[in-house]
Formats: sequence, structure tokens, C-alpha cells
Amino acid sequence: MDELSFEQVPRDLRSTATFAAAALHALAREEARGRKPQRLLEPALATWAQFRGRMRSPALLELLLEDGAVTQPTAFEPPPVAHSLAKLDPKLIDGWIAHLRDLDLDSDSLEYVTEQAKRLGVSTKMARSDLHRVKAQHQILELPGSGAQLAHHLVTTHDDVFLQNNFTIACRGWPDATLAGLIAVELGVSGPAPVVMDPELRQVREGTKGFDYVIGLDPDKGGDFRLSQLQELFPRATVLLV
Repeated sequence: MDELSFEQVPRDLRSTATFAAAALHALAREEARGRKPQRLLEPALATWAQFRGRMRSPALLELLLEDGAVTQPTAFEPPPVAHSLAKLDPKLIDGWIAHLRDLDLDSDSLEYVTEQAKRLGVSTKMARSDLHRVKAQHQILELPGSGAQLAHHLVTTHDDVFLQNNFTIACRGWPDATLAGLIAVELGVSGPAPVVMDPELRQVREGTKGFDYVIGLDPDKGGDFRLSQLQELFPRATVLLV
């Protein structure tokens, strides 16, 4: 069961709650790994208790997101659909925070990424093993819909391939863009992640960067483009739909 459940949230706040739950999980995981100071996992929320005054838990989440967005904006700047964090029921956030330690914050990286993808409604159906081995000099475009899950696989299975050096992640909407940002956090990337909101691939086609590989979801698994389309758009690239 997802400890960060939001099934009872009103429909008009569902996107806000989805983003908040995903971001909260990522922040707690960073704290558990020692990459951020403990605030959510601090016993009795001691630091927050010292200065909160009349503020309630949605304000704590907003403050932590603002702090996280300084160095990792792609993950922690709320998307336009999640502009109502202050409207979330404080009891909901309180419950999430109370259950953070019930999450497996030290889980395998792939397991964590898959959990976040499912929370955000991003497809996890992909044959990662069908991807080719790539080299440090290769430039790789990940197509909209998978939210950097394929990049995560390649980065974690190659010693000389890095998200910020080798990838451009095109996205179709806020869920896969948020997932891509959270994967950048998972991989230790600081600064803006190489993510573009480009559902029709106009920006990446008009840009100056050439791609050696174009990778993404097969249309039967939720991908937006057919192999023949992509081969026409990127004639010099190897196209892999998995």
C-alpha cells in the first residue's frame, strides 16, 4: 500500500496532491541518504517546531520545496497544475510525514523510480534490456512519455554515461517532466535537468544538437511515435522503441 495515499483528496486538488506526494518522497529519500539535512525525518520535527508559529504542515512542504528548487528546480518547482499546495488539508500532510519512515527510503534505485512513476501515472512498461550499450560521446534523446526512466537505466548501467552530459529528455506533460526531475535528483544532478516540454519534438528537431540515439516507448506500450516517423525525423540516429 502506498503510505502517501491521496485517494480522498478532492478532484480539483488531485494533481497538486500527486506532485506533493512524489516530491515529499524524494525529499525524505534525500534526507535518509544524507544528501539533505534532516527536516522531515528529524525526531519530533524539532527544527520545524522551533519556528513554525501558526504555520501548518503545508507551509513546511512549501518551504522544503523552495529550498530544494534552489539547486534542483526541475524536480521541486511545482508545475502550474500544482499551484495549490496551501489548499491541501494539513491533516493529509501530517499523515504523510508521520508515515515517511514506513517507506523503504533505502530501496533499490530502480524500485524507487518505478514507484514514483506509478504514483505519477507514467508508464513503466518498457524493455530496458533491448537498449544498446552506449558510449560517453553519444548524445541520446529520450522521447515523451517515459520520464527519463530509460536514461536512468543507461546511466546506472554505464560508468561513463551521465544524465546531464549525454541526454535530452523530451516530455509530454507535467507527470513525465516531474518524474524526469526526480530521477535527476536520484542520480545526484544539481542545477536544471536536461528536460524539455516538447510533446511534438519541435524544439529538439529545431535545435543544434544532433542525436546518436533516439529512445522511447513502443506505441503498443504508450509511446506517441511510430518507428517510421522517428526515422524520418532523425535520419542519422539509431531509433529504439522498447
